[in-house]
Amino acid sequence: MDHYQEIVLLFTRYPEPGLSKTRLIPVLGGQGAADLQRRMTERIVARISCLAARSPLILEIHYDGGSLPLMRAWLGSSPIYEQQIDGDLGARMAHAIAVHLHPKTAILLTGSDCPEITTRILAEALQALRNDEMVIGPACDGGYYLIGVNGTLGADVVSSLFADIPWGSTTVFADTMAKAKLHQLSCHILPKLHDIDRPEDLGYINHHPDAE
Repeated sequence: MDHYQEIVLLFTRYPEPGLSKTRLIPVLGGQGAADLQRRMTERIVARISCLAARSPLILEIHYDGGSLPLMRAWLGSSPIYEQQIDGDLGARMAHAIAVHLHPKTAILLTGSDCPEITTRILAEALQALRNDEMVIGPACDGGYYLIGVNGTLGADVVSSLFADIPWGSTTVFADTMAKAKLHQLSCHILPKLHDIDRPEDLGYINHHPDAE
């Protein structure tokens, strides 16, 4: 690799009723929760694609459920598709990032649960990795909606950022920042945004704190 490469990894699930956004099924029903999953994924894909139109980047979609033909029929043939590996969320994210580590890369990983992510925030995250070793976007529920690393980091350091994290808890962001501090990583922190995981989060679906 002779030039600087920016890579965005998107973690999402194929929108199957009964298997998507399960914590929202009690209020939206199985089909409604799957439809929301579909719309939020399409929204973040559109924003990543908008950014890619301004400056070259690779979009790699790591999916759970469905199949490669179903994913391509849904989101098109332009992205690279990878099925998520087995293991907990931390193991899956660490693996997805580790295969791209290279001194001339910037790697962002995000999900489809945060409709407030704008192209501006994505661009800020990628720009930050030209100077900092890590970037992270805290979520209002104590987690994070985006994490990124500079490819100069070692695989062992990246793996440790995702190990022994109580996923789904209110301390995910704080625990991850503690690990970054332990490794003395320079870190850029993005604006705090809302994830859509629980019924009480639904009011934030159309809440956009800044324009595109």
